[in-house]
Amino acid sequence: MKKEILYLTEYLAKSQGEQERAFYELLVQNLTSLELYTPTKFTQVQISALMSRQGFCAPSGFIEGTKALDAAFESALPKPLQEAKKSLFMTLLSVNFPKKKGFLNVSLDLFLSQLEPVEKSIYENLLAYVSGLNRALALFFVLGKEDVQNFTPERLVVFGESLHVKLLEFLFNEEENALLSQGLKELLGVYLSLYGKYLYM
Repeated sequence: MKKEILYLTEYLAKSQGEQERAFYELLVQNLTSLELYTPTKFTQVQISALMSRQGFCAPSGFIEGTKALDAAFESALPKPLQEAKKSLFMTLLSVNFPKKKGFLNVSLDLFLSQLEPVEKSIYENLLAYVSGLNRALALFFVLGKEDVQNFTPERLVVFGESLHVKLLEFLFNEEENALLSQGLKELLGVYLSLYGKYLYM
């Protein structure tokens, strides 16, 4: 599982589209800067070939690769952690969109259909941040499960905080960054506690 996840992460980090690969490059750089991972020199084509040779299903493009990575994370993370993540995200939505909370209680699809354009933009930005953060922390979790000596709680915090800063720069303009950074930093703390609880328990 770990090997497949690393292959997929590097595969995505070496995507041809700059926008597509940006987040995954960021993720790999973040791990590398903490000396937790050394990326391979393989190209995306070589990674695909390696995956096929080793019995993994090689993705045919970015979207398929992202779905495969998310599926691999889902298999690797404990069920209680997955449930806690979902619950936290729903709480986040109900707090940030109190007037739409009733729709959220019915279904996420109904909630989304009721959002005004400005609210939809806020939701999409929030989703992008949370998705990025979850993928990054899931990767740390998977690697940390096999190497607790190097993937310490302190490094989890440093990894999360470093990624938080880069995600803000990546996703938001200066004005949005100023408005959201404190709230998202608090949210980061909740996610770090959540992943840390299951990684180090």
